[in-house]
Amino acid sequence: MSAFFPFELEPPPWMYRHLARGPLMQRMYRRVAADLAEAMPTGGLLIDVGAGPGHLANLVAKKRPDLQLVALDWSWTMLRPMPRRQAMENTGPPPLSRIVGDSAKLPLRGACCDLAMATFSFHTWNDPVQGVKEMRRLLKPHGQAWIYEMNREAVWGQWQALAREENLPTLFVAAGFKLLSWNHALRSRDFAATFEQAGILEWQLQPVHHLFWRAVFYSNE
Repeated sequence: MSAFFPFELEPPPWMYRHLARGPLMQRMYRRVAADLAEAMPTGGLLIDVGAGPGHLANLVAKKRPDLQLVALDWSWTMLRPMPRRQAMENTGPPPLSRIVGDSAKLPLRGACCDLAMATFSFHTWNDPVQGVKEMRRLLKPHGQAWIYEMNREAVWGQWQALAREENLPTLFVAAGFKLLSWNHALRSRDFAATFEQAGILEWQLQPVHHLFWRAVFYSNE
């Protein structure tokens, strides 16, 4: 069960794999991939926590073939496109490694990555405080962690702006957002409470792409 919601409405892994290939999710993944491609240093290591089928990591790999990429998810069903032995052994890039693991106990050595991220998975974590601590543990000195989630505080003007950019009807965007946000979107106070409990003092919460949050925090050094 999610720490943010009293009951779970997440689709099962087999259904999520199909939804993630849909045009709306792919449009959002492309936006996030562009953010990451711009931010990552040459030859850096990016870890995607809660990566699902790895669509986002694959998009980043196409934009930045110099990067090392690791996609991690708790569900083997999500990671099924890669043979089980290769996914479990963390053989490392190139070009994309997939690992089965829990966000609260990431099976990776500390101080290994330049950027750790979670995209639309944070709201499902059973222990987000421990998950945030684990993401920070993975960061190299001066590394960053990014968390993307739907913004429950978004308003009509933001729905309109996204609809214009994506050439979609505003009512379609608004209806879809309202439906999903009921058990998925987070408020700013959800992030603030989590980071406070995790002992993270330096962090930022930015509204991005009109309807989403990007929370950013940093390594201890």
